Order: sequence, then structure tokens, then C-alpha cells
Amino acid sequence: MGRRRTDGSNKERLRWTQELRDRFEEAVNQLGGPDRATPKGILKAMGIPGLTIYHVKSHLQKYRISKFIPETKRGKFERRNISEMLPNFSATSGAQLNEALLMQMEVHRRLSDQLVVQKSLKLKIEAQGRFLERIVEENQNGNPKHTKSFSPVSLPSLCDSESNAKEFETDSEGEKLKYSLKKTFKLLRD
Repeated sequence: MGRRRTDGSNKERLRWTQELRDRFEEAVNQLGGPDRATPKGILKAMGIPGLTIYHVKSHLQKYRISKFIPETKRGKFERRNISEMLPNFSATSGAQLNEALLMQMEVHRRLSDQLVVQKSLKLKIEAQGRFLERIVEENQNGNPKHTKSFSPVSLPSLCDSESNAKEFETDSEGEKLKYSLKKTFKLLRD
């Protein structure tokens, strides 16, 4: 079958004879052409012992390239415009590319907006953490400046609405501080 082993690897190299090429091309055509044929399907359709999926994959790549960029009569590859090979490409693909570009721009805009919000939230969380650490230090030192004036409004807010204010109405000052610390450190950990 024209096989020979190379010195550097355990894979067998396959020399594609004209008979193998013909059987390969028949299998590809049976399976619907080079774009639809899969290496596994070609391997089964050819039914040649010793032929591996790696041989077929490699040859299929070369076959697809040769079909897409055909050789000229002089034996050299010629550059051709895609519109020459696929006449309807510009009309259909242009619209699809434009739509894909618009979608990508929308996703990029949304991600940018989300990033701005995340940065803002991070800064607010850090400010609240510093504020709470300062209060804890003052309470530990026995110099509680903020204990009497402590209210949810005196904390740097994480959000624009003060919906958490109702949670603090019945708690003692110590409970309020403990609750705020737990909430802040939980946010910082997440």
C-alpha cells in the first residue's frame, strides 16, 4: 500500500497512490463532497485495512485546500477573488457579517457598561470597608465617636436606594454595627 515508517515517530507514513486517491475521491463524493464528508465517514467508506483516521484527516485537509484554490495550467497556485469562486458570497455573507458585527458591538457595549458598574460597586464596597474598620478600631480603643451618631445613612452606601434603613430601626447600635460588618465582609469575600 506504499507505507513507510519514519525514524522520528511511531506513526506510519502513507504514500497516497493514484488508486488510494481515486477511492478517497469516490468516498468523498458518496458522502456529499469535501465540505460535508467527515474523516470517520471517509475511512469507513474506503474500507482499506491499515488506513488510519490521521491519514484521512490530513489528506482531507489537502483535498479541501486544492478544491478551494485550484492549480492553474502552469502548475502554480493562482490567487482568485472570493467573488469569482463563490458569486453569491458578497450579497449573503455581507449581510450576515454586518449583522454579526452589530451584535458584537452590542455585546461589547453591554460588557463595558457592566464593567463600569462593577468598578463603581467595588469602590463603594472598599470605602464602606474602610469606614467600618475605622469604627471598629475606635470602639476597640475605647474612643467611640460614631456610636451615638451611627445610622445607616452615615455608612457609605453600596446602592442608590436606602432600602436597608428599615432593617436597622429596631436594632441596638452594636447590633447595627455587627450586621453592617458581616454584610460588608461577605460582599468583599464574594
